[in-house]
Amino acid sequence: MFDCPEARRWLRQAKYTVRAIDADVEAGFYSWACFKGHQAADYALKAVLRGAGVESFGHDLVALWVKAKRICPPLEGLRECIALLNKMYIPPRYPDAWAGESAPYESYTRRDAVESRECATLVLNAVKSCLEEVCGEGTGSQEEA
Repeated sequence: MFDCPEARRWLRQAKYTVRAIDADVEAGFYSWACFKGHQAADYALKAVLRGAGVESFGHDLVALWVKAKRICPPLEGLRECIALLNKMYIPPRYPDAWAGESAPYESYTRRDAVESRECATLVLNAVKSCLEEVCGEGTGSQEEA
């Protein structure tokens, strides 16, 4: 049996995180926006997996996506977004992920942040459609963060 309340809880966190990306983009915090794109996709994929009772530990979006797309077919076409967002976990946050003396915030642009947000939104919307199908209506506005 699918655990709709648990799936919705993770989906609400994903929605909240996507909204936080907008604030970071407007403030020029592009590296944080990119990281939050990863986080939003992570939460969305885990909404599907945890709802289905499938193990969902870790932050490798490709591994999570491979499991989640078996449960949520609309995720199938998002391979490029998953690959992009998977790169946004460590490098946006840790200076030692970069060669030389660069700090992460010096290496990300508005374009990177916007693309991360767009990809996170695509993942979120795919998951939302799956949860609406499995759990019925109510996966949207009532649970908005």
